Amino acid sequence: MNDKTFKTVAGLAGLGLVIGAWSLIQRLMYGLNPVAFGSYVPWGLWVAFYLFFLGLSAGAFLITILAYVFCQEKYESLARLAALTVLVSIVCELLFITLDLGRLERIYQFLLTPSFTSLMFWMFILVNAMGAIYTFKLWFMVKGYEAKVRSLSWLSLPVGLLFYGVNGAFFAILLDRPLWNNGLTPVLFILAALLSGGALITWLGWLFRRDQDLTRALGRVVLGLLLAFLLMELCQLVVAWWSGGALARDALKALLVGPNWWVFWLVHLGLGSLLPLFLLSCREAPASRSALACLIIVVAFVAARYAFLLPDLMSLRVQGLEDAFVHMRLSTAYAPNLNEWLVCLWVVSLGVLLFALGSRYLPILEREQGGEHV
Repeated sequence: MNDKTFKTVAGLAGLGLVIGAWSLIQRLMYGLNPVAFGSYVPWGLWVAFYLFFLGLSAGAFLITILAYVFCQEKYESLARLAALTVLVSIVCELLFITLDLGRLERIYQFLLTPSFTSLMFWMFILVNAMGAIYTFKLWFMVKGYEAKVRSLSWLSLPVGLLFYGVNGAFFAILLDRPLWNNGLTPVLFILAALLSGGALITWLGWLFRRDQDLTRALGRVVLGLLLAFLLMELCQLVVAWWSGGALARDALKALLVGPNWWVFWLVHLGLGSLLPLFLLSCREAPASRSALACLIIVVAFVAARYAFLLPDLMSLRVQGLEDAFVHMRLSTAYAPNLNEWLVCLWVVSLGVLLFALGSRYLPILEREQGGEHV
């Protein structure tokens, strides 16, 4: 990353940090009081962004596995970039899920009083394991210790698959959430993660390297993942409709025709799926079109995570409960407020700044000839 680009990106990220700082301070001072979600809708925008960054880390994880486990040499030029992306994504997802917790000062209890039957405990262990593995892995890549990088890549393969699968299983085991409670959810999680993360690496690879052949090859992979994801998503919705009963139908109505219908139909399906499908399906299109399609997928995928998360939470489990107790925190109506959006801006800006610093001062991308980094 040259000086001009770095200063521009770092300046915008710094501005985002300044704008979002007061909302973050409010969150730290007043807990969850400033947010819009409550008892009936306990998860909101921050969990959706957690799932989003979880996916970004998975696609980058796939690139490093292809390069160093399956010895696909054409991906080695992106391996350092992918490792940096994994690390930055893990930092962002940890921040989002930590801020969503009610009592931050009790997070150490995960280690002092662990529950080995809790999926949340294993999520905590695995995300920290992934962070540690990729910290050492990136360091060894920079130093040129290829044997150690390959060893860590083999270690990260089962750890990563367990981590992404456990996140899906966390939702799949919730019995009173019919859209989530099926065997397709963990598979859908892994596909969604590979799709969004693969799209990000394809776009970043084009942005930094301008490699036509590699971008087209990755674009074809992303196209296959997008088709598989949409098919699996359709299967999940059909299964929920026919086997989930009244609760599932209420959740589906909230998804398809509820107050946030446009998130699913316009942003996720229209902008984030059909438009990239068209761009990626053109055989003779330039590589820049594949990169543009991947950028659209990444930006719109927040809507996919939001559409997955909220409808099941916004449908009542006990009829009449919303009228029995009246309080702003006891409602199934939810829309993110300004505080939540500004905290998201702060975390995303931090991630952008960390990525910019890493790509500027570490030899993340080397030129094909000579040892200088971009």
